[in-house]
Amino acid sequence: MKLYKKLTYLLLALLPLLGGCDNGDDVIEIFTGKTWKLNVISLDGQGDWFDFWNGDSQARQASMNLRGSNSSATFTITFNGSDTGEVTGGDFRAQGVNRSFSGTWSADGSSHTLSLTNVNGTGNSETDVLARAFETGLRNTVRYSGDSQNLYIYYEDGETTKRMAFQPQ
Repeated sequence: MKLYKKLTYLLLALLPLLGGCDNGDDVIEIFTGKTWKLNVISLDGQGDWFDFWNGDSQARQASMNLRGSNSSATFTITFNGSDTGEVTGGDFRAQGVNRSFSGTWSADGSSHTLSLTNVNGTGNSETDVLARAFETGLRNTVRYSGDSQNLYIYYEDGETTKRMAFQPQ
């Protein structure tokens, strides 16, 4: 009986240690060490493409061709960085169709906030509607979700929140 009481006391004493575990994401594992390729941009909570083309199937197909077959480097983003204990982040590079982007990023693994700042674009202006939406997403990012195999970046676009879904390339 004394052994049972001692074991019970020991287990109760260890319970607070379990409550102190970090429930935040491993942000570095999620973001860095890979190039992310855009799969879809949808309204938050939906999985299908947002209709940036207003029903124009030819314009949509042209965007899909640019996204898929034109170059494996189009519609991609690569994050570099570290976790200093105070800030998790670093720099990023992204590629639309005609424009390259660079800037800095920071993320909070507990609140899932994501900030892309100092976003600079070089190259010609984007004429493709999907490429312009990709740029809008980079400039208006508010949060993320996902893991090392699926990254979702949410951005504000006027009155709506859109979600860019990425997978490692």
